[in-house]
Amino acid sequence: MADTADVTAAVAALALAGKAQQFSEDEAKRIAALREMLPAALEAAASEEPVGASLWGVDLLSGGGSGERDLRVDVVLAKFLRARNGDMEQALAMLIKTLQWRASFDIDGLMDEAFPEDVFGSVGFVFGRDKEGRPVTYNFYGGLDNKMVFGDLDRFLRWRVQLHERGMRSLDFVDVADMVQVHDYAGVGLLSYDGYARAASKATVQLMSDHYPETLATKFFVNVPGWGETIFNLIGRWLSEETKRKFVVASSSTAAAALAQRIDPDSLPDKFRPAAAAAAEPTKTVEEGPTRTDGDSAQSPPSPQPAHLAAAEELVPPTDAPAEPAEPAEPAEPAEPCPDTITAAPAEDLPAAEPEAEAEHAEPGPDTATATAAPTEQPEEQPAEQPAKQPAEDLPTEPVAIDEPSTKEAQSQA
Repeated sequence: MADTADVTAAVAALALAGKAQQFSEDEAKRIAALREMLPAALEAAASEEPVGASLWGVDLLSGGGSGERDLRVDVVLAKFLRARNGDMEQALAMLIKTLQWRASFDIDGLMDEAFPEDVFGSVGFVFGRDKEGRPVTYNFYGGLDNKMVFGDLDRFLRWRVQLHERGMRSLDFVDVADMVQVHDYAGVGLLSYDGYARAASKATVQLMSDHYPETLATKFFVNVPGWGETIFNLIGRWLSEETKRKFVVASSSTAAAALAQRIDPDSLPDKFRPAAAAAAEPTKTVEEGPTRTDGDSAQSPPSPQPAHLAAAEELVPPTDAPAEPAEPAEPAEPAEPCPDTITAAPAEDLPAAEPEAEAEHAEPGPDTATATAAPTEQPEEQPAEQPAKQPAEDLPTEPVAIDEPSTKEAQSQA
């Protein structure tokens, strides 16, 4: 572990840290130790093959001498530590492999590479930020020519990495250190997930899991058809609660309202903006007194909730019907949760074993197995016996195809 002086400096620096630079005392110790190990590890790795010391615009060796400590380095190192459950040796090995891969993949040259607009222009892009300043990437899976988009797998992977890198390079690693993704399944059919999409999904998930740990805060799956929700429910039984809380799954009728909870309508693409703006409008009240338009007596407004904690009925756009001066009505029965919206709370990216790390990076296909919602409740009478959950290391790692008997998991990218 790092010496006492290094640990003291690391802890003291937190007083001036940004929102993304807050760590527990134990985590600060591990980060300080990892920083101490890094120079020698980089030197050893460079003797075997080219390796850089910069990652996502952050010089990992900055502040290593007598200069001011660069807390952005701590944020980057923390991602690898969390992805390996705090194991410093494993985190260092993962970091070195990532730096070697970036050199061989020529990430710097990739950022200047051009891709055909007629192929990828409608597949995905980075647009705007959420209410907490996170960049948002969008991926669209409906109406694609899979052979054209995914057929040249090497080209697709380079385009996909470039898209993710654009989001990563817009992070400051001071107050914002992760992103939001929106996967749009409008127009996706049962047969959309063919061999081209399957190969692209598997390769992208593996690449993202190996080299982009802990980079997503929330992942939206929107315009999901009914059969897709069924798949999400089934797969959710084998995922941890931490992983499931990263996802927000919404049907076409509730997608705009779900997005408006997390992203200002003005920061959404044109496709989502009008409906989201309508969903974000507050319910009107009558001028005389704090009464509601539905005739209920005035109540204190509920405390704000993040989008992932909102009840399903809160995702239905509010109405603007005027209040009627009728006799007081009997209290309304509590609204049932909207059946076509499943929300799951976003959390810090999962620092668990490999297969669940892959759940952060769900990929193309109408039946992507990593998209998940809360498990379906069993009937109270004579509940069916539940199968034992697979250990994380035994979970399948490929997306599931609806027309195949196998179900595989893919931690939202393509």
